[in-house]
Amino acid sequence: MTYFTLLHWFILILILLIFSLILMLTIRNHDGKSSLFAPIIANIFIMAIFAFFAIYGLDKYTKVARLENITQKKVLINESFSISGQIRNIGNFQIGKCILEVKISNELGDSAGSGSIVFEPKSAFDNLFSKDSSSSVDTTKEFVIAENLHKNEMRNFTVFMRYPPSFSKPYIRYELFCH
Repeated sequence: MTYFTLLHWFILILILLIFSLILMLTIRNHDGKSSLFAPIIANIFIMAIFAFFAIYGLDKYTKVARLENITQKKVLINESFSISGQIRNIGNFQIGKCILEVKISNELGDSAGSGSIVFEPKSAFDNLFSKDSSSSVDTTKEFVIAENLHKNEMRNFTVFMRYPPSFSKPYIRYELFCH
């Protein structure tokens, strides 16, 4: 659940007032010859889009967390790894949920020195009608690592994820999303 701050409520009230003002002006300037349906629907649509982006922007800049003391360990016996560390709320507001997105891809750095062709020209039709066998498949998984994180609170977390056995050198990236 996302928590609304005082700023969220202020923006929502402001959007509601603007919506009411535009609705009142639309009805007041109605000449009776045309329908009010299109302007009212357009007003609802535009204000809904504006409210969505305003709440998204406020969530991005008011609910801020940081990962600290991150360690990655490989477990070779079952081809998995673990990411452990701490998450800290560095913002001034409570965070409802923090999601860690982990992406694994196969590092292709050694193929340049193996005598293979580095650049192979292709046409636009090659991309449409042929499957590229050299492209690596990325694996992405999301983990909820914290819920109801209060201001300046820090929590420990550990996540485990398997990587495909076909990956010779797995490259791991992770990103944190909080709302």
